[in-house]
Amino acid sequence: MRSLNFLYWKIILIIFLVAGFQINLLMAENAVPRKPVQVSADKRFQDLGDGTVMDMKTRLMWMKQDTWQMQKRWVNWYTASEFVQNMNNKKFAGYTDWRLPSPEEASQLYDRRKRNTDKDGDKIFIDRIFPSGAGWSTWTSAEKGGKAIVVSFKDEGGQTYQDKIKGPDAFTRLVRSPIS
Repeated sequence: MRSLNFLYWKIILIIFLVAGFQINLLMAENAVPRKPVQVSADKRFQDLGDGTVMDMKTRLMWMKQDTWQMQKRWVNWYTASEFVQNMNNKKFAGYTDWRLPSPEEASQLYDRRKRNTDKDGDKIFIDRIFPSGAGWSTWTSAEKGGKAIVVSFKDEGGQTYQDKIKGPDAFTRLVRSPIS
């Protein structure tokens, strides 16, 4: 009788494990980008309608809004890193692998032929698929001591090391790794 009880619970456990595996597969399928709700004029960017923008050239997925648009405040590098954790904990758009972009990744958003406006109404050079009113720069993952690289979307663009705590007027736009 005791061995039957053990077998019964073992079968129940297997059923729950299999059901859990199927649920995980369904969740993974739902995380696959959907059909775009908007495509940029040059067809490079696709707005996926869930707060994300897919860059078809680099296969990177970007948050459509930056920290200024979401929180209405500047952020230092440490606050930007906390923002990454918060968005991952919230499973923003169904994902838990958001991160600060590398300087190279962030620089790829800058395109002198593109015109958008920042939070002050000044020109920034990122695609209009990203909503106007964003910050003019983004913190990146590249750090050295008490400084980290900020990539600018204004004027000639470029990268500068700024103090992680006192970095003036910095913002953050998160990214996910290339999708195959």
